[in-house]
Amino acid sequence: MGTKTLADVKVRVKRTFGDESGVQLTDQDIVRWTNDAMRDIVTTNEGVLEAIALTDAVAGQQAYTPPADMITLNNITYKSSSDTSYYPIRARSMQQFNIEADGWDGSAWAQNRRPFMYGVWNNTIQFFPIPDESFAGAIKIYYQRLPVEVVDDGDLLDLPDPYFNAVCSYCLARAYRDSQNAQEFYPTITARPEDEDWF
Repeated sequence: MGTKTLADVKVRVKRTFGDESGVQLTDQDIVRWTNDAMRDIVTTNEGVLEAIALTDAVAGQQAYTPPADMITLNNITYKSSSDTSYYPIRARSMQQFNIEADGWDGSAWAQNRRPFMYGVWNNTIQFFPIPDESFAGAIKIYYQRLPVEVVDDGDLLDLPDPYFNAVCSYCLARAYRDSQNAQEFYPTITARPEDEDWF
């Protein structure tokens, strides 16, 4: 994806914060903040990590599980054994499903055909009509995916390089906030002369 690594983030954040020795900022904190930053960037910037997944159609099966790393579903296309290319399927809310295809999840639509619309319910993709044949790679899902988390210093950030500064800024904001919270507590307790009666 990009060329920047977790080690690059650590160096930039520690140097900017003024803690290159890592006394205040632990590596574990920076790893956690980096992964949080990548997820935040992807969820607030559409189109950063686009992906395509192929799923097999199963005759008589209406519900399909979306990709495990999916954040946002963008589009679905479908291809039957008699097609030479994929055709788009219309997205519908479950309310629209109920209006346009009353009884879609019951025996009224037992006759299976090529799907022409889909909705998402309970984290499953529901097709209508139900696919009428089993066919490998019939369903093509276009979606926005979660970034792959970084763990080791050599791991590349799963974002394009222009987002490197945003990741570092996120980490620094968390570091400054945590540092400020720590300073809100009194570091020591000193006995005053007027408190002597309590001893």
